[in-house]
Amino acid sequence: MLFGICGKIDLMAEAKELGFDYLEMSVSALAALNEDEFVEVQKTAREVGLPTPVCNGLIPGSIPLIGENRDPEQLEKYLRHAFGRLNKLGVQIVVFGSGAARKCPEDVSYTEAWRQLVESTKIIGRIAGEYGITVVIEPLQRRECNMINSMAEGACLQADVNMPSVELLTDFYHVVSDNEPISDITRIGSFSHVHIAARYQRRYPLPGQPDDYLQFFARLKAIGYDAHMSIEGRCDDFAKEGAVSLRYIKELWAQADPAAL
Repeated sequence: MLFGICGKIDLMAEAKELGFDYLEMSVSALAALNEDEFVEVQKTAREVGLPTPVCNGLIPGSIPLIGENRDPEQLEKYLRHAFGRLNKLGVQIVVFGSGAARKCPEDVSYTEAWRQLVESTKIIGRIAGEYGITVVIEPLQRRECNMINSMAEGACLQADVNMPSVELLTDFYHVVSDNEPISDITRIGSFSHVHIAARYQRRYPLPGQPDDYLQFFARLKAIGYDAHMSIEGRCDDFAKEGAVSLRYIKELWAQADPAAL
């Protein structure tokens, strides 16, 4: 298992010192940089040497995927620009949360929104495949988006899109925030990336929190998951809380026992 941290490029050196295996940056933020700024990101990544195999924040809210303002040509142009940059950083997995972009407008029915989201996700998957990138659908809690709010809904979207370049993510924070059964991990059975943060205030996982991280980890182990896990949350002191959180989730991962479920 590889353990990473979500953040900007200026976090990379400290993340490496603390023992993280990789840095997970934002696609839309990288895409918005001018060429000189992006060259500086590449330079820092080379000098620090911490891998960047995963990115999140795929589609900005300015590119809607549902509704009368969606524009497939605009989406494709953006994706080719963004994925071209990701290739230069060695990114292999991209998280498709993008709640603002995939929100269903009030004047669009859910069934029509689903049809449009499938079409948009197929565009994303097709172009991602051309660049050798896997897109993972991220279910988001209902306060953040009104489409794809559970692991099961994410699995249904994955099935309807039916492309090898489009897979699924589970995020502990979103699962428990919507009181979704952690046991659904076993029912769904396949994930290609994992995010984790505490339910309360979306903070870094730390000892003493009431969250059931052990069951989450045991369920992932039970389905054979052993890839990447990124901390995606808030902290007050990265040097202190980042080190403690990394050590804590590594210990819990080692302790988690599928046989105890």
